[in-house]
Amino acid sequence: MATLSTARFAALAVTSAVLLGGCSTAPVYDFVDPAHRDARYDGFLAYAAFEDLALRAAFERALCARLYDAGHACETMLAAAPPTREQDAASRHAASRRSGAQATLLINLADTRSPERAALAQARPAYEISVLDNQQQTVVARFAMEASDAGHGGSVADRANSLARRLVAALERESLLFERR
Repeated sequence: MATLSTARFAALAVTSAVLLGGCSTAPVYDFVDPAHRDARYDGFLAYAAFEDLALRAAFERALCARLYDAGHACETMLAAAPPTREQDAASRHAASRRSGAQATLLINLADTRSPERAALAQARPAYEISVLDNQQQTVVARFAMEASDAGHGGSVADRANSLARRLVAALERESLLFERR
């Protein structure tokens, strides 16, 4: 009897949710670790884990601008760990610790070539976002979101702003943002 690996099962669950979710602008999938339900963050490090520096800059800046507009501190990973210096996991980890940010928002592009995404979601782009607690160095939440304008063009700035808006709304909905009074 064949069994699905945890990663493949999670990917299948996400893509199934994508199909059931249609064109919704809400996250397709969101999960806050039950051990971190009381976590609240006010300062962030935005890290778009893309190879293309222009894309990284657009997504990191859009996310920081949206968080700043909501009253939260944010720094881009490009500022914390400049691309003019050698970069690896250790240097980015050190940058997150030095930044003073309480949490890192790690944005990855879902693999559009995965068999599940090709079969179930017509290989449309999606984002996988992790919320990392910088002090504990643990993942406290994960979000998966379809690109809102998949197949409809749109500039990189429009895509970055759309994702930033939806991600900050998801952080608010899941009560992960420190409430200012």
